[in-house]
Amino acid sequence: MISGGEIASYLAIAMGIVYLIVELRSKRLAQRDKISMIFTIEVGAYLIIVGILALLLRQGRIDAGLYAAVIWVFALTLLLMFIYIIEKKGTKGRPT
Repeated sequence: MISGGEIASYLAIAMGIVYLIVELRSKRLAQRDKISMIFTIEVGAYLIIVGILALLLRQGRIDAGLYAAVIWVFALTLLLMFIYIIEKKGTKGRPT
C-alpha cells in the first residue's frame, strides 16, 4: 500500500513536470529572457528532484545527509537567482 509520504513525493514530481511544461510554453511564446527561463527550469527541476529524493529516502536508498545537501544547494541557487532577478527589475522592496 502506498503511504502518504510516497503520494506526496509522486505529486511533487508531477507538479514539477506540469510546471515545466506550462511555464516554458508560456515563456517561449512571450519571448522571455534567458535568466527567466533558467529560473523556471531550476524551479521545475527542484520539484522533480525533491520528489525523487524523498522516494529514495523513504526506501532507504540514500542517506538523509545527501537529501539535505541537495535541498540546500537548490535553495541557495534559487535564492541567488531570485536576488538577481529582483535587482535586474529594479525592485526596491518598499511598501506600496
